[in-house]
Amino acid sequence: MEIIRLEKITKIYRTKDVETVALENVNVAVKEKEFISVMGPSGCGKSTLLNLMGLLDLPDEGRVLINGIDTSGMKDGAMAEFRNEMLGFVFQSFHLINSLNVIDNVEVPLLYRKSSAKERREKALAVLEKVGLAHRMRHFPSQLSGGQCQRVAIARAIIGSPKIILADEPTGNLDSKMGGEIMDLLFKLTSEGTTIVMVTHDEHIAESTQRIVRFFDGRRIE
Repeated sequence: MEIIRLEKITKIYRTKDVETVALENVNVAVKEKEFISVMGPSGCGKSTLLNLMGLLDLPDEGRVLINGIDTSGMKDGAMAEFRNEMLGFVFQSFHLINSLNVIDNVEVPLLYRKSSAKERREKALAVLEKVGLAHRMRHFPSQLSGGQCQRVAIARAIIGSPKIILADEPTGNLDSKMGGEIMDLLFKLTSEGTTIVMVTHDEHIAESTQRIVRFFDGRRIE
């Protein structure tokens, strides 16, 4: 069953004097529980693709279907709620809140669901156990290694039990050992039923996933 479908997607960024075609007539389908890699040179549209899949941006042309639902007609509030329930994001630069400790960072997505403080804390502890960082829950991001920060980011992404994880260069800032640990964690999530779409520049890492989708100059080439 397909859980993500992008149909004839075109995305153009415009400024006063410049028009940049980020994606042109792109079709991509991702099956439920699949782990795919998106590859291509810088500026080819990979991050734009992830933002469209994640409903963080809208296409100029085409449709984005998530779990069989056409998102093109959604109002902002409904889209935000749908995104929070269906999708988890793992960013290359972690995007942790430096003024919050680990467990408070992980709880953030549940604030939008109006979960009780007790429920938020129980779920945050559970996902921190899952990523092996419960013992660091009172630490702040500045007190963690890059690999630990990325594990916190993954815990935050999965706390709402999303069906889909979108990961933008999740190992890009890590050494090979830490990168391997993050990949092991992502593979574990896939084995538990999560669909993962990952942008990466690392061919070796990409080849370990189920499928590679390649882009060049805003077009899909494979």
